[in-house]
Amino acid sequence: MVELLQALSEEAAYINAEVIPWVLRLVMVGLGLSLAPADFKRVIVFPKAVTIGLLAQLAGLPAAAFGLSLLFGAPPAIAVGLVILAACPSGVTANAYTFASRADVPLCVTLSAITSVVTVFTIPFFIDLAFDLFFGEGAVTQISPTGMLVSLATFTLVPLSIGMIFRFFFPQPAERAVEPVRKLVLYLMLFVLLLGIISSYEDLLAHFMTAGPLVIVMTLVTMGFGYGAAKVFNLPMPQVVTITFEVGVQNLALAFAITFNILQRPDLAVAALIYAVIMPAAALGFVAVARRLLVGEGEVAEV
Repeated sequence: MVELLQALSEEAAYINAEVIPWVLRLVMVGLGLSLAPADFKRVIVFPKAVTIGLLAQLAGLPAAAFGLSLLFGAPPAIAVGLVILAACPSGVTANAYTFASRADVPLCVTLSAITSVVTVFTIPFFIDLAFDLFFGEGAVTQISPTGMLVSLATFTLVPLSIGMIFRFFFPQPAERAVEPVRKLVLYLMLFVLLLGIISSYEDLLAHFMTAGPLVIVMTLVTMGFGYGAAKVFNLPMPQVVTITFEVGVQNLALAFAITFNILQRPDLAVAALIYAVIMPAAALGFVAVARRLLVGEGEVAEV
């Protein structure tokens, strides 16, 4: 059995290197197909909600990952992996949960669009900081921050732009393609998750008891943080629900691409792999709660 797993691990690691970049590119093309210039202009329409969501994602999430990793005394690979996960907020999954809750989908799309651009510049910074803090100052990350920025741009900004350009020139075909692409991405992400588990099974077995509780707490803390931040600033309930998902649901495709492909460090993917199993349960649970909250306040969004 062990020999079979080792053989599968080698094959899965090779496939991961070839598959994950294209899955991420497809994710970003799909997001681009759903975007229009108006999605970026919504920053002016509801600046408070966008500002709260962006600050919670871009600053609050990494701060939570650093703080919880230090509090739990997590091994360096788990701690850095958690920071990478936290530095990759939002994505199409958050959009799907927001839609299922009948919350504020336009706000969700706007936040996803902006973070897809901004995190290209913030992710290298947080990864470099995490390596210095948890592995020791001067730790090698396999690639310079500048090189990482370029790689992230080819994985995210370029395909995002392609999707948006296609939508601009061919709006009706783009609209028809959004849902099929979204479904294809879901199936591919499940495939990538399975490959990741197989290729990193030794690290998962070695660190599950350490990383599992940390990832569970991180998931609950981030969703609670998103909800609390939105409520403190008296946002309407649809926006509260949306920001909860935007802060609490991370971009797994991007996290996998960074750990498996850009950094070529499968050991850093353990936190993301465990999160991929835990997050759906927490998110679906909040979908049920959110629907009741929205109906109770008579604020179900039109979607």
